[in-house]
Amino acid sequence: MGGIKMKKFLSIACALTIASTALVGCGSSATQTSSTGKKAEVTVIQNKVEIQQQLEAAAKDFNSSHKDVEVKILGAAGDNLVTTLQSQFASTPEKAPTIFTCGSGSEFEKFYKYMAPLDSTKSASKIVKGQKEDSMKDGKLYGLPMAIEGFGLIYNKTIFKEAGINADDIKSMDDLVAACQKLAQVKGVVKPLAFAKETYFQFMHPFNWPFAVMSDYKDKIAKVNDGSLKLKDIPEVKQYAEDLNKLKPYTNLAKDSYDDQLAGFAQGKYAIIHQGNWAQSVLDDYKINFEMGMIGMPVNGNTAIAVGNTNFFHVNKYATKEQQAGAESFLDWLFTDPTGQKYVTDKFKLIPAYTGFNTSSLNPLAKEVSKYSDSGKTVPWTFNLFPAGVDKDCASAMEKFYAGQSTPDQLLDEINNVWVNAAKK
Repeated sequence: MGGIKMKKFLSIACALTIASTALVGCGSSATQTSSTGKKAEVTVIQNKVEIQQQLEAAAKDFNSSHKDVEVKILGAAGDNLVTTLQSQFASTPEKAPTIFTCGSGSEFEKFYKYMAPLDSTKSASKIVKGQKEDSMKDGKLYGLPMAIEGFGLIYNKTIFKEAGINADDIKSMDDLVAACQKLAQVKGVVKPLAFAKETYFQFMHPFNWPFAVMSDYKDKIAKVNDGSLKLKDIPEVKQYAEDLNKLKPYTNLAKDSYDDQLAGFAQGKYAIIHQGNWAQSVLDDYKINFEMGMIGMPVNGNTAIAVGNTNFFHVNKYATKEQQAGAESFLDWLFTDPTGQKYVTDKFKLIPAYTGFNTSSLNPLAKEVSKYSDSGKTVPWTFNLFPAGVDKDCASAMEKFYAGQSTPDQLLDEINNVWVNAAKK
């Protein structure tokens, strides 16, 4: 199995693929505006290589019905996008792309000074709950999310029915443990719940949950970073570690690779997997014959799944007024016009981060994420705030915990030490 399927995950879940196209020769043409009697030329650069051709088709469609604007899609920059943008903005920002994408956190801060506010766009009012915050500063919105993804507990509806379990009744970690006890009795089930062993799947995503249910998670994480607060002194985190200890006997102890975890789920060996909508393409390869559902990890009574986004569209504030208006028009067309919306769901194969979409063409797991998002039943991706590089050593701590070599408190102590040291770098 190995590499090919894992590459599918990397392309979809991380939304970053490697390409080396540089931004060359676009500067002079990008300054044409309607003030010279020409169309306002809007240039677009983004790093999601897998939608490049479809985005070009969308731009062509948009241009055919908008006579005062011409949208040109530049070569997808992949992982080179940050370097490319830094070079362009540092030299001649007015000649940099009109529309560009970047991530949240450090990337947003790096390019914030080049971004125009987008609060007045039609799209801004339709962004689903929880997806504006990572692109806001001083109360203003500076980015429009490209799409969303979500993760939680994906379950086999057939096995749940055989075990007599209603997923809607799982509203606490004790409920989840009780459900696992029933699932363990179903013929063919090797372990009720499976985690994958890759660092993000073993630590980052699972440890998203205790922070995600806190209203002040940003403050708590900042205090853990500077050493003024220990993880085991945060009630939600301490309880979560203790709950994982109760759940541990019913799991695969996170011993499986991502591919093997999904294979086990497809074959009915695991009734539940902790994964996200990106798993669909691999599961499709197995031609599974059962329906899937998704619920959130029921920490502190949580019934929401974790939803976030990896990229935002931004508009260059140094572009002309006509270009900025044209850029907003194109983005609004993508996210609010039925024709543009069809490109997002049917051609780009993305889960919309906006209300008002027809999501009937989405795959089953994408529909689950969209359903939760539309109803506002989501919690944030708090793991984006964890210190850079913390995943590897914290996953090692999780391995010791699953192997019975550490208690919940010892697990949190070890993670805490890794965390604080990583935050200093």
